[in-house]
Amino acid sequence: MTVKGVLKSILTLVGSLGICLLAGYMGWYPALPGMPAWYAGLVKPLFSPPSWVFSPLWIASFVLMGLVLFFILQSGIKQHEVTFGLILFILQLLFTLVWAFAFFGLHSLFLAFMCIIALWATLLSAVIQVFRFSANGGMLLVPYFIWVCFLAYLNYGMMVLNNAVYVI
Repeated sequence: MTVKGVLKSILTLVGSLGICLLAGYMGWYPALPGMPAWYAGLVKPLFSPPSWVFSPLWIASFVLMGLVLFFILQSGIKQHEVTFGLILFILQLLFTLVWAFAFFGLHSLFLAFMCIIALWATLLSAVIQVFRFSANGGMLLVPYFIWVCFLAYLNYGMMVLNNAVYVI
C-alpha cells in the first residue's frame, strides 16, 4: 500500500469514528438535562443495570459503529451490496438517535419501544448485509445488536411496569 493509500485509510478511519461519535453526542446531548431524575423515578425490570453503566456502553457502541462505517467505506462504496449496507447502517444510526430522543428526551416509553423495534429490524438487516462483504464489519455490529436486544427488553419492561402502554 502506498503512503497516499495509508493516509487515505487513516483519514477515513478518523472521519468514520468522528461521524459516529458526533452523531451519538448530538443525539444524546438534548436528553441529558432531565434524564437522571426522570430515569431514576422509573420502575425497572429485573436485570436492569445501574445507570452509570449506560454511558460507557453507549460510547463503546458508537466507537464500534465508527469502525463498522470505516469497513463499509473501505469495501468499495460503488458496489451495490456495499451501498445497500451503507444505507442500512445509516438508517440504524438514525433509529438509534430517534429512540434516544423518544426515550430520554420525550420520556415516551411507548414511542421509544416502537422506535427500538424499527431499530432492531434495521440493525439485524444491516448485520446480515454488512456480513456479505465485510466479516469484520459484520462482527463489530453483533455486540451492538445484542445491546439493542437488551435495551428492547428494558424498554418494554419499563413501559409495562410504569403503565405507559397505549392501545392504538
